Amino acid sequence: MVDYSAIIEDLKRQYLADSRPWVVGFSGGKDSTCTLQMVYQMLCALPKNERTKQVYVLSSDTLVEAPVVGMRQRKICKMVNQAAEKDDIPLIVEMLGPQISDTFWVNVIGRGYPAPNRWFRWCTDRLKIKPMNSYILKNIKENGEVLIILGARKSESASRSQTLAKHEIDNTKMRKHANIRGAFVYTPIEDLEESDVWNYLDTTQSPWGDDNASLHAMYQRKDDEEVSFIIDDASPPSGHSRFGCWVCTVVEEDKALKSLIEDGHPEYEPLLKFRNDLKSMRDDPECREKFRKNQRVDRFIAEYNGPDSVIKQVHRGFEVMGPFTLKVRHELLINLLSIQDQLQQTNPEIQLISPEEIKAIELLWMYDGDTIESISDISPKSKSDSIDALVSRLLKVEEDMSDLSKRIGVYKKLEQVIMEYSMNSLVSEAGVEEGSLMIDERYGVDYNED
Repeated sequence: MVDYSAIIEDLKRQYLADSRPWVVGFSGGKDSTCTLQMVYQMLCALPKNERTKQVYVLSSDTLVEAPVVGMRQRKICKMVNQAAEKDDIPLIVEMLGPQISDTFWVNVIGRGYPAPNRWFRWCTDRLKIKPMNSYILKNIKENGEVLIILGARKSESASRSQTLAKHEIDNTKMRKHANIRGAFVYTPIEDLEESDVWNYLDTTQSPWGDDNASLHAMYQRKDDEEVSFIIDDASPPSGHSRFGCWVCTVVEEDKALKSLIEDGHPEYEPLLKFRNDLKSMRDDPECREKFRKNQRVDRFIAEYNGPDSVIKQVHRGFEVMGPFTLKVRHELLINLLSIQDQLQQTNPEIQLISPEEIKAIELLWMYDGDTIESISDISPKSKSDSIDALVSRLLKVEEDMSDLSKRIGVYKKLEQVIMEYSMNSLVSEAGVEEGSLMIDERYGVDYNED
């Protein structure tokens, strides 16, 4: 029988051992919930005068989570914060999300990035890793070091076990972060089996008042998979799990949405169709520009001498293609807004794309030579009411970004605004090893476009 009290006692020893702040990763899955409950239980058991160190619980919001999952996550995070304040413990939950320039829709619909695949998985870094690393680097800058608490388990998979063993320090549950100097990772439940995790959750009262029934519902299918809190690009894609992104095109089949639809959410059928269409468009030459944005010379030659005068670039056996065409980007946005409008008729809280993202998309289209002045210019008359409502919501954003209204230099100005909180300075000051995205030349997207 597992001695859960020993794990909590070990958490206590680690907490009292030094002054470095704790960062607890919370994905909302069973493993991270188990870990967070144990941390919370440990803090409550400590005398008030020993609760001297702040615990930051970080939850990742990619902005493209399945609506029901995202709403549950936000609800639980709110409950934890309220309980921590009531119990007077130094624990706070913060939802981390991508910068406006890094969101899924700004890249796909705005810049024309192709939907991710297994060779070009640009989404994980921008939606999950960068927000987490930026937060960690900020803490390291202020405190010197930080300890990251994760609910990773060796029995999850062979690759997970190997990853945990790779950076292990003296046969402890403590490890150095793979990329960030000054960050250490602690995995208190790494030796537990899945049944041990469920036993703890079923027999221990949730400190924030959740009975974990909704959590059980997320795992009722045998093929449901855990999605850990992601801090590096070694994690598997999320399309197999209900805790993943509903637009995941890295996997061949999106089991997350299909499972939710089969379990009583038929309103998500348009989301599944949108995701499948997005995946098909990614590989359709008719939906893509003939050249990448950095192939200016080739584009010039083709315009004057014909397309046959340019040698086609090939990568991994496929012809290299450019970004989505503006026409396709228009269609994607209108369809997405239409689905959002349908969902909001029954649940106004659902938001698939924000007004800020739409404003950034408009500006990026302008930079690419589009002639539209607002989203209403591309909307069918039948959808004008919902578009007009959206445009009115954009007015405040328009005011905040009015300096970007001129055509000349708009892209650089846009980047200057939406990258205001760039982590570049933090990277250099904290001494992190700068990594670069693995860019698949087939898709022709430059990380730093000019």
